[in-house]
Amino acid sequence: MKKTVPVRGITIVEMLAVIGVIAVLLGILLPALSIARKTALWGTSQANMRQIGQLLVLYAGENREAICPTAFDYSASPAKGKVRSASPDGAVPPIGPLHAGTWADILWTTGKFGPIASLTTTSTWDYRFDSPDAALYGSGWDGASPFRSAELMTTLYGDGSGAAPYGGGPFNGGSGSPVDSSGDPITELGQPGYFGGNPFFDARPPTAGRPYSGRFFTTGQIKRPEASMYLMDSNLGEVLGINDATVNPNNPDLDLFGVDWRYSGGYTNVLFLDGHVDSVAKWDNLRELDKDLGVRVWALDEKSFFAN
Repeated sequence: MKKTVPVRGITIVEMLAVIGVIAVLLGILLPALSIARKTALWGTSQANMRQIGQLLVLYAGENREAICPTAFDYSASPAKGKVRSASPDGAVPPIGPLHAGTWADILWTTGKFGPIASLTTTSTWDYRFDSPDAALYGSGWDGASPFRSAELMTTLYGDGSGAAPYGGGPFNGGSGSPVDSSGDPITELGQPGYFGGNPFFDARPPTAGRPYSGRFFTTGQIKRPEASMYLMDSNLGEVLGINDATVNPNNPDLDLFGVDWRYSGGYTNVLFLDGHVDSVAKWDNLRELDKDLGVRVWALDEKSFFAN
């Protein structure tokens, strides 16, 4: 007669032990995966900024060493150029007026990236001379732009009712102050984050809200390009703001607004005019950013902005 071998089952204690081991391993693995993902997004965003730095060099070479303005309005100019011109003829841009925009539109045209899509709103707009914006992302386009962060936006600046990508309310009746209706619309949550340009290079005609704008600079005018900021991560749009229109160096609260510290540990990426990219921790004001962290923002054509 064949002998029957008893089969031993798994006890509840053994099952709980296995579940406990799995839980411990997951507890160790998941944070590591999250850190790896964050590091990858941070690295991709830095790579995008470096590409922008290369395009700045290309733009300067084609324009007598001029530094690409971070904001422009050529609508009153007799020679308006191609940037944010109607494409195709007669088309109406989904965001902002014709012949006015930011560094992203200029460098998108300089790099000949477009057209990449056709957006139908009140008319067809094919982004031939216009950088991808909120309207394009909102239409379901899932392409990549080197002028946006790899990290998605999870926070908004201000009340989130203003028009992006320009930032600071310059094209929606705002004054460019931190208290106007400016910032990314709530619909932009989950879209790639912006890189915001230094308002020092704002070449739009000056207004009461930004009397400092309206100037163009060449590479030879910049005293310390390795310390001079051109772009930072932004949740305001493609142009950062300054919280004091007089840009008074004696104002202890003088600072940028719209900077987004979106990376682990509270860091923002910075593109400098010499083309290198670095990450900078939070600061309290521009003096601290300049003197303690070595990042210059204002009076870049002068030896120093803040007194020692």
